[in-house]
Amino acid sequence: MLKFTHKIFLFSLVMAGLAGCKKDELKADKNNVAKHTDASAVAYKDTVVTNFFRRETGHIASDAGFSIDLGNGKVIWLMGDSHIDDYRKSDGTIPWLFQVRNAALLQPKGNWDWRQTQTLIGTGKSPKSYLKNTEDTKLFIWPNSGYRAGNYLYIYSAYLREIGGGGFGFENVGHDLISKVRLSDMKPVGHWHLPPFNGINFGHTFIKDPNSDYVYTFGNRMTFIHNDIFLARFKATSEKPVWTFWNGSRFTSDVTKAKRVAEAMSSGCHVAKVRDKYVLVSTEFSVGCDQGKRIYLATADSPIGPFTKNKVIYTIDDVVDGHYPFFYAPILHPEYINDKNEVLLTYAVNGYPGCIPSHVNYRSNPDHYRLRGVRIPYSVILNN
Repeated sequence: MLKFTHKIFLFSLVMAGLAGCKKDELKADKNNVAKHTDASAVAYKDTVVTNFFRRETGHIASDAGFSIDLGNGKVIWLMGDSHIDDYRKSDGTIPWLFQVRNAALLQPKGNWDWRQTQTLIGTGKSPKSYLKNTEDTKLFIWPNSGYRAGNYLYIYSAYLREIGGGGFGFENVGHDLISKVRLSDMKPVGHWHLPPFNGINFGHTFIKDPNSDYVYTFGNRMTFIHNDIFLARFKATSEKPVWTFWNGSRFTSDVTKAKRVAEAMSSGCHVAKVRDKYVLVSTEFSVGCDQGKRIYLATADSPIGPFTKNKVIYTIDDVVDGHYPFFYAPILHPEYINDKNEVLLTYAVNGYPGCIPSHVNYRSNPDHYRLRGVRIPYSVILNN
């Protein structure tokens, strides 16, 4: 079984079978993509951050990797399906299957020694996932990003249900969740259901407007290979706020009237505010080995756009036996801009399905299921 951790990435796999059905979508590709550049001269692999995820105890391997600056000298990393304390040092392998549906890493900000980071998981019946709304093991949570308000952290999460065996044996419950975490001890203390959002997966990031009580967040919804990007906002002064959605001219309470503000290259996408710019990153369509290797970037001066054309800023280098991996989840981390004025981006690798066996005797290479770090010069964002 492949280890998938986000509903939008799985929906991409299902849609892949339609690749020959809508050629007009592929033609539209060219209208929203800048000419390919030498991506190796634009961004580069951050080996310090990449090695931060090469761990031997606690959290061992996973995907996703949303981060939130907690404002208290710590950063929380929210991970998807995760391996916990199952690294075998004698041969550097892990079991084929993960143990928990989500986990978190509590990192002293700027400290890239993985031994100094605390692994957060849950209690109770197995699986001991960090965020768990019920002891019903058929229901589970995959976290996105979140925001701080008062003494609590609020995490937006996809809420899913197992419906059978195999890699596609699950479905969305029909709505997402907000999970409430107490900052003093990082304990989850509650969850509540969000209303249906018309198929839009929100929670990419949460941006506080410095001039009002509003918090903005972006979401995506698949059109075919591409994804439309949407914008919502709410007032964080209420614990269970009312969401409104950008309809092209104003914010409305009717999510069915929402209009896209940008287009991503695939469902592997993320939008964040990096200093004064709104930045969209997305991966080339990838649902198996050798199907994609590029990461794109587009920018805007306002959350409502307009965004520039998508431009290649990085080509992944995770080649094994001449093959590129299944990769996704490009996520920006604006709290990590280094002294060279470069922002951090991570992406997830999930093996080389179709090219390289996922396991040998049910043991796997953990590096085939870990995040990679990339540095993007801020000058690239400004000049995009």
